[in-house]
Amino acid sequence: MDRTLGRWPLMYRSLILLVALGAYFGGLLGVNALAGDARLPVVLFAVFFLPAVLRAWLMVYWLVRKDPRAETGAANEKVI
Repeated sequence: MDRTLGRWPLMYRSLILLVALGAYFGGLLGVNALAGDARLPVVLFAVFFLPAVLRAWLMVYWLVRKDPRAETGAANEKVI
């Protein structure tokens, strides 16, 4: 995985963004199906997991703009 990040960092970060978006919207649909008419669980899920999607988007954005913050995020992603 480290070699992939070193060779094609934009493709790697874009793939992480797509997975995060898919998991987020899939989770929203799942909670919506389980909650029925109740909207509070859907809103709580959306608010709670939105920072993960925003972080994935910011990593792609910083990489495209060649911001140094994109490089510091690579060390934190080894946990994922």
